[in-house]
Amino acid sequence: MSRAKTIGLAALVGIVAIAAGMLLSRALLDRSGGPTLAKATLIDPARPLPPMAFIDEQGQPFGPEQLRGHWSILFFGFTSCPDVCPTTLALLAQVEKKLADMPSEQRPHIVLVSVDPKRDTPERLAQYVKSFSPTFTGITGEQDAIHEFALKMGVPVAISEQPDGNYTVDHSAAIFVVDPNGALRALSSTPHEVPIIAEDYRALVAAYPPST
Repeated sequence: MSRAKTIGLAALVGIVAIAAGMLLSRALLDRSGGPTLAKATLIDPARPLPPMAFIDEQGQPFGPEQLRGHWSILFFGFTSCPDVCPTTLALLAQVEKKLADMPSEQRPHIVLVSVDPKRDTPERLAQYVKSFSPTFTGITGEQDAIHEFALKMGVPVAISEQPDGNYTVDHSAAIFVVDPNGALRALSSTPHEVPIIAEDYRALVAAYPPST
């Protein structure tokens, strides 16, 4: 690994730690009761998501309204990711199977937010996310808008240019649970474990039914 790459990764780690720390601090200060979670950080009251106006893997508009009326799990990644993204998406596919006994309206919609919109066209996203689960959704959009959305969610993105003209994308691997009102209800950092994610998800759904 080059010195520049090492410095870039170190800077990203620092930015991620600061952003995540700020988000977690606000979440902890806001906590006013609610379910006891095994690992995830509860956000109570839930926080509205930053503005978003993207498109999904079918080329259809994807905004706040697509996150309302059901629970969702958001993960930030990209199709060229060599390890973290496919590992996490495979894990989330296992979580989906573990929650298959829940009523259909309570099961999570799992959404990959591409942090590499330059390469991640809707067609490429469709092929990628559907290889993990036919129910997964991938969203992309303008690079500046995606990166601003990610940053406001506590997921800084670092693009490192390579000598051959290619580039790499570094980002954190946190997952975010969004409630049926389209608001951020919980977040969880690595390491991720299928049973723990499923346990925390069930606790959240039980504690915050749609009528609330």
